[in-house]
Amino acid sequence: MGYHGIAQSPLSEDLSRLQVAPGRFRLQIELMLAAGFRFVTVAQFADELHDGEPPVGLAAISFDDGMRNNYTTALPILQSYGVPATVYVVVDLIGGRSPWIGPGGDGEMLAESELIELHRAGWEIGAHTLSHPDLSILDYGACRAQIEGGRDALARITGAQIETFAYPFGRYGTAALDAARDAGLRAAVTTGSGSWERYQLTRAMISAGDPLLVVLLKITDLYEPILRAPPLRVARGASKRLRDRLRRR
Repeated sequence: MGYHGIAQSPLSEDLSRLQVAPGRFRLQIELMLAAGFRFVTVAQFADELHDGEPPVGLAAISFDDGMRNNYTTALPILQSYGVPATVYVVVDLIGGRSPWIGPGGDGEMLAESELIELHRAGWEIGAHTLSHPDLSILDYGACRAQIEGGRDALARITGAQIETFAYPFGRYGTAALDAARDAGLRAAVTTGSGSWERYQLTRAMISAGDPLLVVLLKITDLYEPILRAPPLRVARGASKRLRDRLRRR
């Protein structure tokens, strides 16, 4: 399961619905635990893959970008259940603010000291490039520089071995796939697309607006096939265009 932030954020400050309310997040974790899932990091999950099939009964929680509320809010919630997680950090955003959260929202990013504390708490620190570019439009050399630059910077900060990677926006092409493999990473994850192949692992991305039924569909891998139906593709396109217009105001 993939998240960004865990915070109570007004829609006007979070048009992409990246911030899941803490109460909803807690309920989603409880549902997974009640269903019998055992939680591991993404690197541990990847080690259990066999013949392109997901390991039965295992789940991994991950967070993209490196928002500070991953440390202040998500960490204590997950610790109360004994659940580890993986956080994918954009190096250039460390200690800054998220460009996707408005000024009145909870948009602070992790500081270096907080990254170190997450690592000490048993979280996996994963790479998410230096500057969050769309790797699907970059050549191999640029993809390799972004992936390895982010990995190496995080290793220096945390003293941890950086073993997995998340494609920004979930977008990748042949160059990005080859770069992730050649960088010596154990796995790389997408944001809803992909498969169970080690360098394009699919994730159920959870947003603030997802009702419980949608969350359950995502957990059971039924959501993406439904979305690919023609009527819903049209509806999603219209919704995206509306959000883009609101951001430009």
